[in-house]
Amino acid sequence: MVRNESLKINWFPGHMAKSLKKIQQIEKFVDFWFEVVDARAPFSSRGQIFDNIIKAKPRVVVLQKSDLASDSVTNSWIAYFKSKDILSFKSSRTHKVYQNVLKILNNLKIKKKFNQKIRAAVIGVPNVGKSCFINNLIGRKKLKVENRAGVTRDLNWISCGILEMCDTPGILAPKIDSESAKKISYLGLIKSEILDFEELALNLIKDLGYKDPPEVVLSNFASSNGCKSLGGNLDFEKASRIFIKRFQSGKLGKISLETPQNLSNFLL
Repeated sequence: MVRNESLKINWFPGHMAKSLKKIQQIEKFVDFWFEVVDARAPFSSRGQIFDNIIKAKPRVVVLQKSDLASDSVTNSWIAYFKSKDILSFKSSRTHKVYQNVLKILNNLKIKKKFNQKIRAAVIGVPNVGKSCFINNLIGRKKLKVENRAGVTRDLNWISCGILEMCDTPGILAPKIDSESAKKISYLGLIKSEILDFEELALNLIKDLGYKDPPEVVLSNFASSNGCKSLGGNLDFEKASRIFIKRFQSGKLGKISLETPQNLSNFLL
């Protein structure tokens, strides 16, 4: 098994280009943006492709899946965003976020005419948890949620009290640097069909800091989990998929992949 640490992703299908144009068209109708990121890797999982669109309106960072991330690291991200005058808060399937959002709206001090709703667009990369965040906020399953990239394909407007939100399709930048590409792959934020799972698992094992070489860890994992082919050999492809799924679901623990301190180039 050979590990390729310079994993790269170039994936920008036609529907993403169309969706980006739609988001550009609604910019003038929204008062602010909810930018949803994965709390385990807020830098790598953010949609940098949106920067030119959202810079004219306030941005609120939603740290989704924060129940799967290190609490102390997530708190350091919230402090970091605050130091940049950016509002942020934790969100997950278990977090009740409605009160947080009400505080956000008060802090934004958006002035609207009587009975006029405040409008926000919810943006982010595929499978980062935009629809899950909206469902959590409104208190019911209004939007389709699946644990795979590319489910939302169109714009959906949803009302919640004084707030009207637009759920948008996930969009990746046409080119992503190798370090960010690894992390969003670990988190399941891209189509699984374009991934080499064995290579990905070896990189993840290395980045998680296991003492033994990644090849040894994966081999032991395959053996202990009964991952074998019909011929009786260890099935590293199957073992890799299981290992990555366990990481994504939090079964390996509450793990953060990056901190503000080791990403000095993260500027919003």
